[in-house]
Order: sequence, then structure tokens, then C-alpha cells
Amino acid sequence: MSTVPASALILVAEDEPLASMAIRAQLDALELRVLGPARNGDEAVALGACFPVDVALLDVRMPRRSGIEAAHALFELAPTPIVLLTGVGHYDLPDPMPRPPIFDVLAKPAGLTDLQDALAAALDRFRRWADDAGVTRAVERSRNDRQTIARAVRARAGEDRLVEVASELLDRAHQTGRSLLDIAHDSLPAP
Repeated sequence: MSTVPASALILVAEDEPLASMAIRAQLDALELRVLGPARNGDEAVALGACFPVDVALLDVRMPRRSGIEAAHALFELAPTPIVLLTGVGHYDLPDPMPRPPIFDVLAKPAGLTDLQDALAAALDRFRRWADDAGVTRAVERSRNDRQTIARAVRARAGEDRLVEVASELLDRAHQTGRSLLDIAHDSLPAP
């Protein structure tokens, strides 16, 4: 199994503040970049659609959309390896686990090694899936598009408003029927 690149961007979607802080501390200890936390499934989808996330960590139980619902919505917008976070005995996961978009499951609270292993496994499984499905180039294009979209979000917001601006851009794309990338281009300052 490979390791997680040091510059990896990990989306954290966890509605419980203490759990979110613990996960962030672990990701910081692994020297990974953190996006979020998203406090509900809708925020997770907005952030994941607007930023070049390497792995999304989604709590199974969240307000507005469950982690599984958010995983499917996010994967449709921006193919991303997803690890579901579940409290031990708190949720009956589907059997067999749907794949894609869910590439691993991790029980909370998880140790540092378990978290790192789950992230690495999800990345490996995602790469194999993309190769087998013949979508590696499409995944790379999606990632490049999200880098542009992320620039547009950051140009309009400080770190404390990323969720709000990402949600606004995603809503505008849905309302107008235009791509999120087109909406982002409109939002970028002129060169």
C-alpha cells in the first residue's frame, strides 16, 4: 500500500466539534492539509466540488445529508476517494459496501495509524478504480477544474467564508444550468 502524499488536501465533514478537532489534530500530525470542517452533508458537497480534495472524510451521520448521500452527490460532481467515518455500533453500513464512491470505512475514534492507513487505502482503491474504469484523464481534468474553482472561491472569501462562497457558486451553477467551472471563471478577477 502506498502512503498519503505530504501535500494531500483532506476534506473533513464532521458535525461534532470535538470529533472534528480531534481529526484535524491527527491530520496536522500527519502534516496533511485540511479543508473544513464541513458541519453537514451539504457543506461537504460544496467544499468537495470547489476544491481539489485528495480524500474526503465524511461522517456517516450528519445534518441535511448523510455521509452516504453526500458521498454520492460529491462523487457525481467531482470524483473523489471517500472514507466514511462511523461511530462504533452507531450505524449499519450497507452490505456490501457501495463502491464507488466509498473507498474505505473508519470507526471513530480512530488512532493515527488507522487514519493514515484508511487514507492510503482509499487513495489506492480510487486509483485502481479510475484505471479500471478508464477515467483517469477525466479525474485529472476534474481536479484541474477544481483548482480553478478554488482560486475563484478564495478570491471572494477569507478562510472563514469558504463554505458560504463555495455553496453560493454551486447554487448559482445549479440555478443557471451552467458548469461550476464557468461560474468560477466569471467570479475570477480580470487579469
